[in-house]
Parts: sequence; structure tokens; C-alpha cells
Amino acid sequence: MRGERTSRPLMSAQRTMSAQRADCADETSAPLFNLRQAAALLLLVLACSKPAPPPAPKREALPAPPTAAAAQELIANAPEFGDYQFTNAAFTFAQKKPVMSPLMLDGAKRLSAAKWIRLEGDEVVLTDKAKSDKRFLVRPNGFIDVVPLAKKEMIGVTSVKQQPDGLVLAEFSWKWMPNEIGSVLGQPSKGDQKATAKLMWDGTAWTVLGFI
Repeated sequence: MRGERTSRPLMSAQRTMSAQRADCADETSAPLFNLRQAAALLLLVLACSKPAPPPAPKREALPAPPTAAAAQELIANAPEFGDYQFTNAAFTFAQKKPVMSPLMLDGAKRLSAAKWIRLEGDEVVLTDKAKSDKRFLVRPNGFIDVVPLAKKEMIGVTSVKQQPDGLVLAEFSWKWMPNEIGSVLGQPSKGDQKATAKLMWDGTAWTVLGFI
């Protein structure tokens, strides 16, 4: 009986200590649980408060492409058209017959017949008419350039097509109009030619970007 009396208080004390430990564990884990909740809530708030990306800038609408008549006037007056195939309106020949190609020799004979040059033996001599003409350019390397032989003449624009990138392609035809020297040399060809101009809107007007 005495042993039972001794064990009962001991078991009661053990239960009390276990309950106290459980209470302490609950009190310790509660702040940790609340901290996790707060962190999750903070992340949620940050995600919801993130500013939306700015809208993409609107691409400015391009005006309607030029009419065929407007494109024709634009191309005909553009400096780029003056430079287009400019080297085809030039003739170069050597000042000495032995180094002339057949084409050079034929041109020299034509110029001699028209009194632009004289062929004295193997030498080419400019006449006074050629010396006073700025189209005859004597180079220090022994060659003579004659330029220009012609000017371009616009015939007409046949189509105007706007591309997805905003450029406009204008197809047109044109021809060379030889001057008196070009007529003597038979250069360049008088036949109609075709080309395509690339037109670009610069913000205020259509301009010629180049040719293809």
C-alpha cells in the first residue's frame, strides 16, 4: 500500500511536466507559424502591387503611298536619279593608240571625224573645241574621260506598291538622251530601260532611298 501511495504522486508529477512541455512547445511554434504567414502575405502583396509594364508605343500610321504622277515627279527630280548608272554615260580612252582597246580605238576615230580630237601618229591631241569643253577630262595617268555623254529622261511610273515595312516600290521606265558627243560615239543605248525606286517616308514627305 505504501508503494502505491509513493508511485501515484510521482506519476502525477510526470503528467504535469509533460503537459507543461507541450504548452511550451505550442507557445514556441506559434510565433514561427505566424512569421511564415506574414512572409507569404508580404509576397502576395508585392506580387499584386507590381506595376504593370507600360504599353508598347503605337506605331505612327504612314500616309497613303504617292500616286504614280507624284512618284514620277519625285523620282525625276531626285539627285539619286541623276547619279543612277552615271558611269554608263561616260567614255574613257587612252592618249596613245598602242594601248587602246578596240572599243577605245573606234571611239577615238569617231571623235577625230567630228573634230573633237586629232590622231597624230600614235598620239591623241585634243582640238581647241575639246580643250574648251569641260566634258573632256585629261587624267595624269595617260587616259581621257569624256563625261557626260547623255542625260536621263523619265518616261513614266508604271506601278506603286507599299511594302509591309512601310517602304514604297515604284516601278518606272526611263531612257538616255545622248548629247552631241554621245551621238558621235553612239553611247549610251537609246532604248527604254526599267528600274524600281525605293521611296521612304521621312516624317514629312516621301523621299527616294535608292534604286533596285
